[in-house]
Amino acid sequence: MLNEVVYLSINKGETQTKRTKISITNNNEILLGRGGRDLLPDVSFISQYISRRHALIRVECGNYYIIDLMSKHGTEINNTSIEKNKPFMLKDKDIISLAKGSGILTFHHNTENSLDRTLELPILQNQIGDLVGLIINMERREILIDGVQIYLTSKDTGLFWLLHKKRGCAVSYDEIKINVWPERILHESEKPDVGREEINMLVYRLRKKLGKYGQSIVSVPRYGYMLDL
Repeated sequence: MLNEVVYLSINKGETQTKRTKISITNNNEILLGRGGRDLLPDVSFISQYISRRHALIRVECGNYYIIDLMSKHGTEINNTSIEKNKPFMLKDKDIISLAKGSGILTFHHNTENSLDRTLELPILQNQIGDLVGLIINMERREILIDGVQIYLTSKDTGLFWLLHKKRGCAVSYDEIKINVWPERILHESEKPDVGREEINMLVYRLRKKLGKYGQSIVSVPRYGYMLDL
């Protein structure tokens, strides 16, 4: 049975396997290209405008990326060309175009931006039953420190949930911009107009509000930040 949580659907282009949906799991890579006697990509198109090894979709730290493998006629996401040999993060309903529309696919991520029912750090209790430590209630969007709720602004909250969702993995400046300041995206192909100083100041404020747990937000030089618990 096809796992339709994360998958590709083929909108245009004849393939050798005749499949219209291709499931993507956390431990596989999907090669897009043109099939031949010595190579059969996971999505194997017939069009000769599509390169043998045209593009690759892979998973890193829960994110899905597409990489153009130096194809002859390029790869576009939502009608915008992506750089060759450089990972581009995919979002739900992104349209992938190979070789100027010779092959067109849609990326589906049905659980993107959803919250698990409960994602909590271990809760310790002392002898009288008081809560101790950092308590995270995703369902109620609450954070408690030693049983006391802390109050965050919308930007504080957006940054914290993003870092918590990707905890243990580095989160890039660009990903922080897109998730925390989506209202500043003027065009689909552009990143929000947010400078590093604004991000660093938001991290500084969030660290202060988290008190002794603020040091868990660590800087990743020249890349971004990570929640290291």
